[in-house]
Amino acid sequence: MEKGAFKGKHFLALEDFTPEELRYLLDLALKLKAEKKQRVDQRRNIGQNMLMLFEMESTRTRCSFETSAQDLGMGTTYLSNSHFGTKETIKDSMRVFSALYDVIAYRGMDHAQLQEMARESTIPIINGYTMHEHPTQMLADFMTLDEVYGREGYKGKTFVYIGRGGACCAFSYAVACAMFGMNFKFITSYMTLDEAVSRLSPEEQKLFYQEVPKGTPVAGWSGAMPDDQKKFIRELYAKYNPQCTFTETEDVNEVKGADVVSTENWGFFTNKAITWLPGIVKYKKYQVNRELMAKTENPNAIFLHMLPATHNADHSAARKLVDSVDDPELKKFLEKGFEVTDEVFEDNAAYIFREAENRQHTIKAVTYAVLGDDVEG
Repeated sequence: MEKGAFKGKHFLALEDFTPEELRYLLDLALKLKAEKKQRVDQRRNIGQNMLMLFEMESTRTRCSFETSAQDLGMGTTYLSNSHFGTKETIKDSMRVFSALYDVIAYRGMDHAQLQEMARESTIPIINGYTMHEHPTQMLADFMTLDEVYGREGYKGKTFVYIGRGGACCAFSYAVACAMFGMNFKFITSYMTLDEAVSRLSPEEQKLFYQEVPKGTPVAGWSGAMPDDQKKFIRELYAKYNPQCTFTETEDVNEVKGADVVSTENWGFFTNKAITWLPGIVKYKKYQVNRELMAKTENPNAIFLHMLPATHNADHSAARKLVDSVDDPELKKFLEKGFEVTDEVFEDNAAYIFREAENRQHTIKAVTYAVLGDDVEG
């Protein structure tokens, strides 16, 4: 690919690029990682600055952008409380940011807002997560698979995403699999909120409705990927990898044949513990445990998790829920982990934390590329 082909471009979604362009970024990330391990001085962008505009909390994404920029010799500003979008128009803010910075890393819920920012910006913007897609995370996952299987050794293998997260996490993985050439299965629950609440004890139902009055919509409740997204994924497969397959199902047994299994936290941490209970009812049978991994019938299947993970009850949010549960069987279940058990998590920790490390190297590659640079050799 021509040197500098990414210069000045926004990196908002994987589907904005071709598989060949994404492959270039993975190869660049692998080169940059090798350089870092060899302690090569990577300060090729001295005098340039990155704005990290984060409207959501973050651990890996923030750390990866900040350390990547520092490795490249860039200055950084972390901005989470400003006039942006509230006391100043997006257009005005972008004119200021475009004058002061060379690249923007953005993390927030609203993808339409990110697109508006991109229209008003004269410098490249990198998507560090929106509810549409998490593209830098997907590059880190596939860089990890490059290292596990050999360059593009994942092609033709099967990636299974199981549990919650259809509209963003599962969609992101489906886009990546369609672009990079893996079969993709999304296994999730279609259980309604009413059905899940009906399975709670009368006392639990009472407590739940005190916090979430009847008829109140619960954001992100639907497990399924929206129909327009499924249509889009099928079109991507038809365009780039028609030999591969895409399926969505409620059947846990469809994990059979998986080479890679992934999931995401059940996502109830922003609310009071009692409000998590219907979601646990909904997703309990989709927990990634050793029994589920055995269902792959593939002794070499690996597990990935983009983190944070509730693989035990050792952080405060999980502890609050476990301590509020009266049912001894449910308490015992949750002590072993929520979306994934501690056993499976620790069995695969080498992959999971390599995946986390690779956030830095892929973000560095994207940053370096949109600033118009390359690594020779």
